[in-house]
Amino acid sequence: MPSRAWVDAARQALVPLSDAASAAEMERYMKGVAPYLGIRTPVLRKALKAAWKPLEPLSQAELTRFVQTMWRLPEREYQYAAVDAMSWHRGPLTPAFLELPVRALVTTKPWWDTVDSLGSAVITPLVNRNPELTATMWEWLRSGDIWLARAAIQHQRGNKQETDLDLLFAMCEEHVTDREFWIAKAIGWALRDASAIWPADVQAFIDRHPHIAPVARREAQRGVDRAVARRAESL
Repeated sequence: MPSRAWVDAARQALVPLSDAASAAEMERYMKGVAPYLGIRTPVLRKALKAAWKPLEPLSQAELTRFVQTMWRLPEREYQYAAVDAMSWHRGPLTPAFLELPVRALVTTKPWWDTVDSLGSAVITPLVNRNPELTATMWEWLRSGDIWLARAAIQHQRGNKQETDLDLLFAMCEEHVTDREFWIAKAIGWALRDASAIWPADVQAFIDRHPHIAPVARREAQRGVDRAVARRAESL
């Protein structure tokens, strides 16, 4: 089974690179969300690239089985590996991949690291290529699950000039007074990214919402102030 070959190759490549001291440090930093092998990201990606390069690419069904298996493995690096594999295969993925398996991955052993990585690797590219998936982002935003909401709020991060600013503001408004840290932080980061291009619009959004969560305000205002200062320097 192709997915099994990919799993086996990842495990054979990563286990010898384990480092107990680094693993303990990583686990502390990530608040004990999962055990770690203790492999730094550049080393991890180099090892995975070498392990997977000889293998045949996975079909969407095989990729689904692969990432589900990797998510069940205890050490966090296997989840990072699964995200990298999805990024490598994202070109041919269909909209259905967002529901199975990505939605479950967002909410399984969730923490900011995997949720945000899934966003940049697969959620944002899929929604960009399939605008009808915006409806799914609204569903996630209103699901009551903080990690799905975070993923939805941030789903346009990285789009730069292609960002749908009206949609971004509308999604932020749904949770603008939410004091849940991970949602407020997502709003702040999404607005901060937008402020690099549209600082006046983001400032106006902040001003229209005096009760915006403090952490969201702080991140967004930091982005606006940085953009304004940068523009002043260029004059």
